[in-house]
Amino acid sequence: MPLTAHPRLFFTAPELAELRRARSGGLRAVMWRNIQKSAGWCLTRTPRKEWIAPIEPDPIYANLYDRFYAIMHDMAVAEYLAFAHAYSDDDRYFNAAREWALALCRVWVREADGQPEENKAYAVMRLLKGVAVCYDLLYERLAESERRELRDMLLEVGGKYFAWYLKNPGLAAETQEPHHGSVEAASFGIVALALLGDAPQAADWLEPMVRKHTEWLLPNALTASGTHNQTTNFWISIMQYRISFMDALRRVTGRDLFQDYAKFMDGKVALAAAAGPGHGPERLYSETGESWLWGPSFAQIEYAAPVLFFLARQYRRPIYQYLAFWDRVPGAIENTRHQGLTGDQMLFDWGVYAYAWYDPSVAAEVEPNLPRSFRFKDPHENYILETDEAYVRSSFEPGAICAGVIRGALMAHAGGALVFVDFVPTWPPRKPMTELVVSDDGSRAVVHCVAPDDSTFSEQTLALERPSRLTLRRVTDQSVCWWCHASPQRDGNALRWPNGTVLKVTRGEIESLEPLGYTEEKIVGMGKLKLPDPMPTTYPVITARPSDGELRIEVTVPQA
Repeated sequence: MPLTAHPRLFFTAPELAELRRARSGGLRAVMWRNIQKSAGWCLTRTPRKEWIAPIEPDPIYANLYDRFYAIMHDMAVAEYLAFAHAYSDDDRYFNAAREWALALCRVWVREADGQPEENKAYAVMRLLKGVAVCYDLLYERLAESERRELRDMLLEVGGKYFAWYLKNPGLAAETQEPHHGSVEAASFGIVALALLGDAPQAADWLEPMVRKHTEWLLPNALTASGTHNQTTNFWISIMQYRISFMDALRRVTGRDLFQDYAKFMDGKVALAAAAGPGHGPERLYSETGESWLWGPSFAQIEYAAPVLFFLARQYRRPIYQYLAFWDRVPGAIENTRHQGLTGDQMLFDWGVYAYAWYDPSVAAEVEPNLPRSFRFKDPHENYILETDEAYVRSSFEPGAICAGVIRGALMAHAGGALVFVDFVPTWPPRKPMTELVVSDDGSRAVVHCVAPDDSTFSEQTLALERPSRLTLRRVTDQSVCWWCHASPQRDGNALRWPNGTVLKVTRGEIESLEPLGYTEEKIVGMGKLKLPDPMPTTYPVITARPSDGELRIEVTVPQA
């Protein structure tokens, strides 16, 4: 029999009582302090009063991103306050959460006015999920008229999108982009689970969302090698939504997809790309590549940690718990450096989910015999969708060497900072390598790339000699430019960081070090839309000239 009482999506009333008691000890005490701080910030926000209508034409996607970031902002604040109330029974959080949830309904119910379409569905499904989560978490204290208002909005907008979904059977299969498909199906599934038993439509809505997961998304949304074919931050977001839906599905209906589809819940991507601890509470925003290789500023370890906490709990994996502990602000809302031209900031509130998903009985440890080199190469007839990545790391200790190659471009992390980042065009993506080979005998890991004809180099080799030396050999006649973190000092043909990390050009010559050579820009919409950045950041740029068609660079970190 399905659960009938609320809350039921992410914890039942008895489970919630345990979560409330856990606020005073261990990591949950740290999380709770961060939740209080973030919820306090949410209390300063004012609920939206005006709808942002779709605009056509939208040639640089400005309206699309304005709407998307506005929905993400509103949904995150409402959900965050609702969770904070659930964990504390604090009237301040309840009153604000109720106000935000009702504002979500009254403003965004206008999404039922126009015709559903794919560009809108990605944001609208998230919006409906946010209303459904608030409905579940606040249910016991809402007046019946308020519950009805939330239900009516979900049924009006959701009903229109569900009817559209049924008329577009391709949305249930491989013709839909798998990241969008995962977010949308999981979000709509959560809506159905929140309403199950409260609205007759809910059971009809739930069944195709479960079927879409079991028949397509779980086996196919990620590549055969275990990542996403465009970016690892889509691996994170697919897992965020897949986990939240499957967790609620198991609790509400008893159907356990975690057990039946365990092989599709692998966290190998995190073992490859998690580069070190994230920023502390003294800083609001992350930097690109700060703690997750090739991740944009919003997709760093604090973005991935809730997924890792859940995977550690579900599959009893200490390494996932260990990496999740690299989040130095667990539980906090994530303020990102992405905001629309109208000023709405994209927020993520997965940290408040992590409070429920964390299981202190799982040790936070590096497991024995873990892989330390990784190859993600999944061919596709469309080169833009071909996965072409490799990673090597010296260890799982903070400050160790961790490097990743995507389509031949290198990002290397050593001594706790990025020391080498190739400049990569925003759009279109570089073509994949014609050859990508990874070998590892335990003491030495090698990534060898052979480039396509239009590349700036013909081949390159990345060799990691554990524990402390990384060597890049790049065959090219062109000078190579890269950027880095943390302002190294130049010493002839070497760069030195205060922590003892050294990058030395051993074949070729450093031509220049421009301390303020690169200002990172937030560009989205296939390179068409430049966004404002609340933390504009400038980095050093280094240019090195090869010698006789070859450039060699050696990175070393001090040994403990």
